[in-house]
Amino acid sequence: MRSAQILQTTQTDQAFLARIAADADREAAAILPLLLASRQESSARAGMPHRTAMSHLLGLVTVFTSPESGLHGSRQLVDPMIGCLERLEQLQGPDGLFGGDNLSSPPDSAFTINDACLAVQLLRAQGGESGIRTGAGSRGAGSEGAGSEGAGSKSAAVLQEIEARLWQIIAKITPALVEGGVHTPNHRWELCAALAQIHSLDPRPEIDRRIDEWLAEGIDQLPDGMYSERSPLYASAVTNPSLLIIADSSGRPELLDHVRKNLEAFLPWFNPDGTVESVFSRRQDQWLDFGGAGFLLPYRRLAIQDGRSDFAAAAGWLAGFPLLEPAKLLAQTKVQPGLAGVLTQGQEPVPQEQNEQVQQGQKQRGQVQMPSVLQPARAALGSCATYRFRQGETAVTVFGGGDHSASGVASGLSNNPTFLRFRHGNSVLSDVRLTRNFFNLGPFRSMGTVAEGEDVRLHERVEASFYLPLPAERRREDGIYEQSHEGRFSAAMDFAGRPAVQHWLRTEVTVAVNGHQADVDITFDGAHTSFALELTFRSGGVLEGVEEVSEGVYQLVASMGRYSVGGDVIEFGPGSAADPDTPPVYNAGENYTYLRGTNASEGTKVYITGRTSGTRRLTLRGTGATAGAAAVGP
Repeated sequence: MRSAQILQTTQTDQAFLARIAADADREAAAILPLLLASRQESSARAGMPHRTAMSHLLGLVTVFTSPESGLHGSRQLVDPMIGCLERLEQLQGPDGLFGGDNLSSPPDSAFTINDACLAVQLLRAQGGESGIRTGAGSRGAGSEGAGSEGAGSKSAAVLQEIEARLWQIIAKITPALVEGGVHTPNHRWELCAALAQIHSLDPRPEIDRRIDEWLAEGIDQLPDGMYSERSPLYASAVTNPSLLIIADSSGRPELLDHVRKNLEAFLPWFNPDGTVESVFSRRQDQWLDFGGAGFLLPYRRLAIQDGRSDFAAAAGWLAGFPLLEPAKLLAQTKVQPGLAGVLTQGQEPVPQEQNEQVQQGQKQRGQVQMPSVLQPARAALGSCATYRFRQGETAVTVFGGGDHSASGVASGLSNNPTFLRFRHGNSVLSDVRLTRNFFNLGPFRSMGTVAEGEDVRLHERVEASFYLPLPAERRREDGIYEQSHEGRFSAAMDFAGRPAVQHWLRTEVTVAVNGHQADVDITFDGAHTSFALELTFRSGGVLEGVEEVSEGVYQLVASMGRYSVGGDVIEFGPGSAADPDTPPVYNAGENYTYLRGTNASEGTKVYITGRTSGTRRLTLRGTGATAGAAAVGP
């Protein structure tokens, strides 16, 4: 078997460890009432999926066995732990796999088994030394009464039972994981991580061979460091953690290079509120304000292992936000103590002069100070056609990397039509989108993106046709033709065999960034129709200079508008006169509307409307607090 444990133990950061333990206690205390109820009510227990049951079990085992925890040895945890274990046994199928959204799914089951293997490692490391705590000295919520004879042996017996039954679950599922398949890129690495952990606990040649087969496909990493799904969610929750596990558990340290490259790629894409940019994702997080807490442990791990100041700065900053799954984080530090090591101090570069305003503004708003390494003046992800420009508290993100597919909108594609985001301090313009009244083809999505300095050009050409009668040789006497798709809709019309009259519209968007200002020039050519430019602001601020259309919806009909949160202001405009022929509405496109779906953004919306002729400019500017007309509260 290959060697394991790449990260060596270092001096422990006691403050960090105490923070994790305290948060893990709060996490456990929050789920205890639900788990106690599930022991008494079969309906409550029946609603607990396998991944949830295992996650709860891992969390409870962790605090139960951790001396740093206020719930260490608490007898109140015993019944809930056994209840979670029973639920797992109930849900495991005859083939060893678990059900859920995907029936008998090897990769979905692998998520549960990875947690199960972590729990087994934790229990084996304990060696049955943890005793059930009783008496006045215990801080555990479940500790009660005076000390009792044999408490330690009872605790050891409980932990031994949990370990034995968990191992039975793992042993039962192992053949199915070795033989099973996947259906998304990241599933391969989650499955390999589970196999690697099983192999480290009980080495078998067939497991190692299967890992080699999956890895032989190559890690799906793009040249700029993104994985093929371009998703911060799956990078932080699946691919990076899985590659770390495989590297450690099966002695493949070369996999760490992929994690390093991905972490480097994400450094410039964090926001002051702790989120990370996800507009370029091909998965469901493309619609979310996605929190970056899942990146904490990989940054911390490689900062300590490699002595990297940039990763240390990122890890230290992320630790200032709420922790993600703190009980699991505590378990990982127990199994691999080096993860709780002390980050090298004094390695953060002196902030550049252009970042001093940012640092001061964040302090005044009570935010965690963002390290300069996370906010370079420029950043680009070539594979995602995404560009970011920063000046002080202003950040402009331009996105032109959406996927275009004959299948239209689909899972696994980048479908988000947002092409611009503009932040100034706490004021956030989260989505700028453009729709045109053109055959219900939906919003602008760039088909090509070119960046030159601070300018980014996006362009799209959309087409639609009216179809003429079929030529004689294509006609059928029965009038029944093959059902086919012509790009917008499907019908039994033999579209490919018909002559057509084509209509087209070309749209070019140029974003020119100059410090705290971005000028967006939109040029149209082709069909003459109406357009609506939709600006969606994160809710909670104050609008000025706009007219209300409906609740939460406004229109800018003249001059410049303002959106402010405290002293942070985004000026935008100019507006256009209201015209019933250019309605202030967003059209998601027939791919969505026919199925009564939507891709609408969430927040306070302002529309600027017009006609598709010539060039129209939108100016966005970040400023300080300004006095103006009476405010309109969104």
